[in-house]
Amino acid sequence: MGDSVKEKIVMSTLKLISEKGYKSTTTKNIAEEAGVNEVTIFRCFGSKKDIVLYALKELELLKPVNEKILDKCIWNLKEDLIMLAHEYHKNFTEEKAKIMMGLRSPEIFEEVKEYLMKIPKGFKEVLIKYFEKMYEKGLLNTDNFELLAFAFMSLNFGFILMNVSYGNKLIGFGDSEFVKKTIEIFVRGVEKSD
Repeated sequence: MGDSVKEKIVMSTLKLISEKGYKSTTTKNIAEEAGVNEVTIFRCFGSKKDIVLYALKELELLKPVNEKILDKCIWNLKEDLIMLAHEYHKNFTEEKAKIMMGLRSPEIFEEVKEYLMKIPKGFKEVLIKYFEKMYEKGLLNTDNFELLAFAFMSLNFGFILMNVSYGNKLIGFGDSEFVKKTIEIFVRGVEKSD
């Protein structure tokens, strides 16, 4: 089997999981979506679970924001947090959020949990390093870096999940406006004043 067949199967599986969830996605659905026989799926992967694990392990589907992003920092709290939030939103796309939600199924969750945590965990680690440096520079009023990272990450993670789940029915503003306004509020709370 060629890589293009495997890729079609993987992409079809992820698309269906993001739309219907893991449990409701069948190998028959995947075969129809990919334009292959169901037997081809079993030859290439063995099972639906194996397709998902291949996507998460081999393709690193849920790759986190890399620590190298800190090289882009100018060490201005507001500007850096805007940049970091935009990078996170760019990395943690609506498609990835839907796949993560679709994989929160008891049938597979324990096996994929560590992969699902990669994006938020990686972002948290980057933020902790950033806040540590900002504190060393005397620009933060607290040294609770993990709590700061978790609060900032939660704002962004929550926005993306709410936007995927409810869109304009719940959220009355777009991504850029959310990032700008929440960072202004966040910065006022944590920036050290003279």
